Amino acid sequence: MFILACLAALCAIASGCGAGEPTARVRVLQIDPLSFVTRTGPTPGARAVGPVRASLTVAGEQVPPPVHVPPVGSIAAGKPSRGALVNGLQLPETGPDWVTWDGPRGVSPNRPERRWGTDRLLGFLLAVLRDYRLANPGAPPVLVGDLSLPYGGPFGSDFGGLGHASHQNGLDVDVLYPRIDRALRPAQSVKHVDRVLAQDLVDRFVAAGAQFAFVGQHVGLGGPPQVVQAIPHHDSHVHVRIPNAIG
Repeated sequence: MFILACLAALCAIASGCGAGEPTARVRVLQIDPLSFVTRTGPTPGARAVGPVRASLTVAGEQVPPPVHVPPVGSIAAGKPSRGALVNGLQLPETGPDWVTWDGPRGVSPNRPERRWGTDRLLGFLLAVLRDYRLANPGAPPVLVGDLSLPYGGPFGSDFGGLGHASHQNGLDVDVLYPRIDRALRPAQSVKHVDRVLAQDLVDRFVAAGAQFAFVGQHVGLGGPPQVVQAIPHHDSHVHVRIPNAIG
C-alpha cells in the first residue's frame, strides 16, 4: 500500500511537469551504446559476455564524449529500504565504460528490468566510471550489477539470488570490483580482486559525493568510516548509494 500510494501521488505531480509528453513517460536513457564500443575477441581465460565489449577509445585513439543523461525529474520516493521510483531512467546494457552483469543468472548483460535509477544516479555513476577509466587507461570496462526495478519497490530474493534489502527507490547501484586478471566476470574470491583498482574506484565514488559505499568485510578496502562501511555479502562488489536530493 505504501508503494502504491507513493506512485499515485508522485505520478500525478510528475505528469504535470513541463510541456508536451508528461515526464513520467520518459523511461529510457536515449543513447546508442553501440556507437561508443568496439568489437573485440574474448579476454584470454575470461567467460564470454557477448559480442560487444566496451572500449575507452575509438578509431584514431579519440576519447568519446561523455554520455549525456537527460534530467527528467526523477523522484526517489520513501527510503532505499521502503520506497518507490518515479520517472526513472534505464541504464543501457553496455556503454563506453561499463558492461552490465546479471548476478542471479551469471551472465551479461543484466536484464532490462534490473537497470533502473534516478537521473541523478545515472549521471553520478557514468561520470565516476568515465573518470576511473580515463585515470586507468588499461583498465577493462566496469561490470555494473543491479540498480532498481522500473518503478522501484521490493527487490528481494523473489527476483533471484540473495536479493536486496534496499535498492527500492533508484538511489542504489552495485558495481563489481575489477579482477586482477581483467576478466569481465565477478571475483569468485577476494584473491581475484584487483585491490588497487578497486580502491581507486571506491575512492572516486566517495569523492563524487556517495552517501555510502558498502564494501566486503574481507577485501581490505577503506575510506571515510561514515561513508565506506564493510558489511557481509559484498566481497565481490561495492554497493553505492547517493543521497536523495529531496532530503
